[in-house]
Amino acid sequence: MSILALHGFTGCGADFAPLAKLCGGEWHCPDLPGHGANAGLDCSPETMVDFINQSLTTHHSPLTTPKNILIGYSLGARAALLHATQYPEPWDALILISANPGIENQASRVQRRTADTDLATSIEQRGVPAFLEFWQQTPLIRSQQNIRADWRETMRANRLKHQPEGLANSLRQFGQGSCPNLWPELSKLPMPVCLITGEQDTKYTQIAKRMLSTLSRRSGAETDLHAPLSTHTVIGGASHMPHLEQAEESARVIGRFLESVRGRFPLAFT
Repeated sequence: MSILALHGFTGCGADFAPLAKLCGGEWHCPDLPGHGANAGLDCSPETMVDFINQSLTTHHSPLTTPKNILIGYSLGARAALLHATQYPEPWDALILISANPGIENQASRVQRRTADTDLATSIEQRGVPAFLEFWQQTPLIRSQQNIRADWRETMRANRLKHQPEGLANSLRQFGQGSCPNLWPELSKLPMPVCLITGEQDTKYTQIAKRMLSTLSRRSGAETDLHAPLSTHTVIGGASHMPHLEQAEESARVIGRFLESVRGRFPLAFT
């Protein structure tokens, strides 16, 4: 099992280490543009897609073979979904954790873009440590205090390595207000899709329920063995980062999904 995993905003590839250990398989977890050593990179949607293509060709064989599993969390889920809609061929399955396909209303998109721009300016003015103190107290992120202490300390140390301009670029160019609205593309995805959200993250759980409804209408009913599989699992005792807040349960969900995919589409996994 070969997995490409894409982290969330302010995170890094190493965030997936506990989940990767629990799941097993071969994982490649790069730092996305705007983060870590990639702080100076363009963070536009076009560059993000190119970055994922490069990750495939450097870590795996060229884009046509072999097929792989793509996992994305939050910002990384947005990147994963963007790539999968444009280049579906490399992926046997797509796993999206706390995903949002986009903002549909134009006025809301402009409002969000303005808010992200203001936050980006604040990062540049205040620096990364001060921003992280603020960010960790926002309602969506606060539940990360429930992550195992040693994992959380490693995450914080890695976050302090980010550069202000990198995180600012990520917000300005790949924030939800700047990314394409991918809701219309969901029904075109040809691969099985697993959605995971935390029970306490009611906003993203509702989004995932709507995503599941759209995905379940692809190419016939879910009872059709030739139709792509789609699932949504809500992880109890977790919020926006369920794969670390409740890592063992998240790993079980991922394992069951991949076994279901393997059972339905055995040739894709040979």
